[in-house]
Amino acid sequence: MMDSKATKLAAVLLCCLGLVALATSYTWTGDSQQCTQNENAVCLWGEQLNWDPTGYSCTPNCFPRTTDDDATIAEDVYNLTLDETLEIDDLGITMTGTPHRAIFLASGDGETVTCDTITISGATVSVTDLAGLKADGTEPCPET
Repeated sequence: MMDSKATKLAAVLLCCLGLVALATSYTWTGDSQQCTQNENAVCLWGEQLNWDPTGYSCTPNCFPRTTDDDATIAEDVYNLTLDETLEIDDLGITMTGTPHRAIFLASGDGETVTCDTITISGATVSVTDLAGLKADGTEPCPET
C-alpha cells in the first residue's frame, strides 16, 4: 500500500516539475528574414527562427506563446507581425545606444499579445495595423 501511494506521489511531483520546466525565456533574433535590418521584411512572432530560447532547444512552436514564457526584444525590429493572439508572462523591449525602434503589426483582425508586464526602455515602439500589446488588466495599446 505504501509503495503505491509513494509511486503516485512521485509521479505527480515529476509531472508538476515537468510543467515548470516548460517556462522559457526567449530573445528576439529576427533571423527568418533579417528582420533587424530589412524594413520590408515580414517577420512573424510565431516563427521559431526569430527567437532564441534560453537554456534548451525546442521544436515545434519554439516562440513565446504561453503564460510561462518571457520575451525580450533588444534590437531593432521592423514589421514584427503578430500572427495570432497570445498571452505570455513578460515582454521586455530594452535597447541601448542609438535610437531604436520596434514596429508591431497584425496579420489579420487585431491580434494581441497580453503580458503580465511590459517594460520599454530606450526604444520607440509603434503598434499599427490593428495589432495590440496589452499588460494584464489594461486596455490594449491603441493603433497609432
